[in-house]
Amino acid sequence: MENSKFHSSIKAVIFDCDGVLLDSEEIGGRIEVNALKKLGISIEEEEYNGRFSGVTTAQALQTVTKESGVSISDAMIDEIENEITVALEKEVKVIPNIPETLRAIHLPKAVASNSHLPRLLKLLNSRHLDQYFDDCIFSADMVSKPKPHPDLYQFAAKKMGVLPFECLVIEDSPTGAQAAHKAGMKVLGFIGTAQSQKISDKRFFEAGVDIVFNDMLQLPELIQLENHCY
Repeated sequence: MENSKFHSSIKAVIFDCDGVLLDSEEIGGRIEVNALKKLGISIEEEEYNGRFSGVTTAQALQTVTKESGVSISDAMIDEIENEITVALEKEVKVIPNIPETLRAIHLPKAVASNSHLPRLLKLLNSRHLDQYFDDCIFSADMVSKPKPHPDLYQFAAKKMGVLPFECLVIEDSPTGAQAAHKAGMKVLGFIGTAQSQKISDKRFFEAGVDIVFNDMLQLPELIQLENHCY
């Protein structure tokens, strides 16, 4: 019997949040780098953001401090997370053309983000984006392992009632793309922010991305293209 995967169209589109819906990566990176400086660890924002794009704040901070032989407490990480949330509420902007694009995609849509759920919900609500996802907003808080593990994307597909290979994921980082690819989903790489444009196409393709694009207005057509590839 032939594998039905190759005859299935896309039934759901899953979006990462930071760098895909909201231009937020550099805001968080700036605050994290400043916090590390207070611990005596000097690292350039560009290097930090390039290395840790798509991973959780805790993952990034714990990795850098461990490498530097410096300890960082959970309480300190929580303080940094709170500072990031406050800054994002004031500064973050919606990725250009996102509302128009979401309205043009007539498929079930979800968000799957490594961000903490309260922050994710607050930001999507304040920027009037939550209305496009029918309560299908999923956070790494809901699974045991965050991206680059596939758990969050597998969880999202299960909650939406679709199979992983029926999902198309939009990611702005190789870390997130790797998670979606491991979950058995098709992945597009979005490079429409200053941060994501610094990542080479090669890294995206190595992570399992099918196509790299830089304007959200292209997405509805790309979805049609992906469907025709089956």
